[in-house]
Amino acid sequence: MSFFPKTTVMAAVTAFFITLSPVANAQISPDIMNLLIVASQKDNGANLDLVAGLAIAANPGAAAAINELVANLKKQMPKKKEVVVVKPAPIAHPAPATVQELVEDNSGFFSLHGWDGEVELNYLRSSGNTQQESLGLAGKLKRETDQLHHVIATYFDLNKNTGVTDKQRWGISYKLDYDVSDKIYLTGFAGYENDQFGAFRERVTTSLGIGYPIISSDSYSWKVEGGPSILFTRDLPGEGYNTSFNAFASSIFDWTINDRSNLTNATIFYFGTKNVIESKTALKVKINGSLSSKFSYDIRYDKGAPLGRKKTDTVARAGLLYDF
Repeated sequence: MSFFPKTTVMAAVTAFFITLSPVANAQISPDIMNLLIVASQKDNGANLDLVAGLAIAANPGAAAAINELVANLKKQMPKKKEVVVVKPAPIAHPAPATVQELVEDNSGFFSLHGWDGEVELNYLRSSGNTQQESLGLAGKLKRETDQLHHVIATYFDLNKNTGVTDKQRWGISYKLDYDVSDKIYLTGFAGYENDQFGAFRERVTTSLGIGYPIISSDSYSWKVEGGPSILFTRDLPGEGYNTSFNAFASSIFDWTINDRSNLTNATIFYFGTKNVIESKTALKVKINGSLSSKFSYDIRYDKGAPLGRKKTDTVARAGLLYDF
C-alpha cells in the first residue's frame, strides 16, 4: 500500500482518539470512512463492497452516505495499464529509476515503506428493555528490519448505557526491539493511557529492558522480557502525577493454530512502588483476503486504585479486522 492511504488511516485513527469524538448517527464516522478508503486501495478494491456492507450493518443510518462514498471511491480506482513491450536499443544503458522505485528505495523511518498495519472495528447497539451502544477501535503499525522491530499501537473504547457514558478509555504506545544476537534483544516501551472510569485517570509508562526468546518455531513463539520501568500516574482529575519506580517482567506468546487462525497473549507485571498486572489475549480468524474476525479479552489489575474505584478492569471485544 502506498504512503498516502496508510497515512490517512492512521492519522484519522489517532485524531479520533485524541478528540474523543462521539459516534455519528446519520453521517459516516472518521474510522469507517478511513476503513473504506483503505479497502479501495487494497487489492484494487476487491473487498470494498464487503467492507461497505459491514459498515452499513453497523450504522444503518449512514447507508446513503456510505453508498455515495463507495461510488466515488470506485470512480477514483486506477485502471489497469496496458503492457507496452519496448525493443532493446543496440547499446544497453541503465534505465532511470521510476518514481515508484525511488519511493521504495527510501527506507527511512517516516517513509512508511516496509510497514504493515491493521485496523480493528467493533460496534454493538441494543434496544428494548435496555439501550446500549459500544464502540471499539484500534490501529497498529509494524515494521521489521534486520535488527530493529517497531510497533506503534493505538486504541479507543466507548460504552453508553441508556444514554449515559460508563466507559471511555484510549491510549497510544510505541515499542522498539533491537536484536543484539539470536538469543538476546534490547526492548524499549513508551505509552500513554487515558481512562475516565478506570483505576486511574491518566498514566504514562516507560520501560527499558532485555528480552529472551524461549521458543521460536513456525507455529509457536514465546518471549520473556524484564528490566526497570517508570510509571507516571494521575489517579483523579485535577491531581498531579505520581512517579513510581518499578521493575517489569513480561511474557509474549504467539501460536499459529493453522493458516487461518492465530492466538496471542501478552502479560506484563509491574512491581515495586506500583503493583500492576496487564494481560491481553486475542484470537484472530481470517475470513478472506485481508479481512479477519478478532476476539480479545483484556484484564488490568491495579493494586493502588484510589478509594471508590475497582482494582480490576476487564474489556471483551469481538469485531472486524482489516490488514493492509
